[in-house]
Amino acid sequence: MLRLQWLLKPAVGLLSQIAPGPVGRRAFRIFCTPPRKALLSPGEMKVAERMGPVMAAARRHTVETLDATVVAYDWDPLAGRNERGCVLLVHGWTGRALVMGAFVEPLRNAGFRVVALDLPAHGDSTGEQLNLAIGARAVQAVAKTLGPFTGAIAHSFGGPVTLLAAEGGLPLAGAMGLDRLVMVSCPNSLGAITRYFGTEVGLSERAIQAMEGEVLRIAGRPVSEFACDGFLGRIGIPALVIHDDGDAEVPIADAHAIVASAPHARLLTTVGLGHRRIIFAPSVTREAVAFLAAQAGSARELENTRAAGLARR
Repeated sequence: MLRLQWLLKPAVGLLSQIAPGPVGRRAFRIFCTPPRKALLSPGEMKVAERMGPVMAAARRHTVETLDATVVAYDWDPLAGRNERGCVLLVHGWTGRALVMGAFVEPLRNAGFRVVALDLPAHGDSTGEQLNLAIGARAVQAVAKTLGPFTGAIAHSFGGPVTLLAAEGGLPLAGAMGLDRLVMVSCPNSLGAITRYFGTEVGLSERAIQAMEGEVLRIAGRPVSEFACDGFLGRIGIPALVIHDDGDAEVPIADAHAIVASAPHARLLTTVGLGHRRIIFAPSVTREAVAFLAAQAGSARELENTRAAGLARR
């Protein structure tokens, strides 16, 4: 059965030829609007059940931003552990804090305090839209209330959101401090994503350019500047980039592009974990926690990262 978007694609293409500006601007708004689901899918229900005890142990907070009321959660390190600092968990598009729950207990056991949030228009946070600017403002607001953060683990879209918050350039007013970052299944270029979206829905080239113009209007700099490799290169913090070789949603080429421009970043590949199951894999949580727990400036820990290891375990 044909998907609705394929049925509408010819009409969208025609309209975007006739009125590329309005259609492109409308397309950008749709692009920034995640689906609000009243009910969890069966897969999400399983995740919610599995992470229920973890979330029940958290303290719940609300943080006001320019865009939404953001719900955040925090956990203290386990009793008797030497405190190492605080780690932020940032989920991806259509996710929520609980999908990052597999990292919580290993981090607490390693002596970290842990903070997670529902990004705007996701989970229990309010809001109708999410883009890099809205997400980064939410992350910075949570950092101001519950931080500072010594490290972060970000999945998918959460990666560029976290990097923008740490870079602090336009449209933000300043940077959030961060010492280390783990990026799991993260896309590299916002420009590539917007162009892919525009092509998929049938936009004309001029309408796609209008979409990109909305980024410049809202953010104060062109879409080409919103890329993880550029962010990470400017920030200069150590980063561990974890990506599955068969990720069908974000190609592993994105991970290679990120580490190619940042000599302080290392790539760790997995096999058979895909885009979403990767954040629940025990081998991935172990490597992420070990990386964050390493002493700042430790070159040995980075160099010993197995660049092509972590097959199924």
